[in-house]
Amino acid sequence: MKKFHGNTLVETIMALFVLGIVVPTSLSAFGSVFMAELRIRENACMMSSAEWWFSGLAFPVRMADLDAAPRTDRHGRARFDWDAEELANGVIRVTLRVYGRIDARPFTVRRIF
Repeated sequence: MKKFHGNTLVETIMALFVLGIVVPTSLSAFGSVFMAELRIRENACMMSSAEWWFSGLAFPVRMADLDAAPRTDRHGRARFDWDAEELANGVIRVTLRVYGRIDARPFTVRRIF
């Protein structure tokens, strides 16, 4: 009589159990890495947009110049919101918040002119 060499039901169930643990964990890790890459690219884009916004200001910077500054970037990918405070000796502190498309949290940059 030949002996049949195959997988038993217990082995098959254990293999499916291991796959049920490994596959979702792997997909979750892949999703986390993908989202991290998107956030890094978005932050780089927002930082570039902030530099573009600041480079558009005429020197010396006046409060009236800030009112005429753009509210969105040239491609419409970023939105700008800022606060300006006049300090001693005519120094102006500008706090620029850049809002991107992915994350609701703003990218904040402060400059003193």
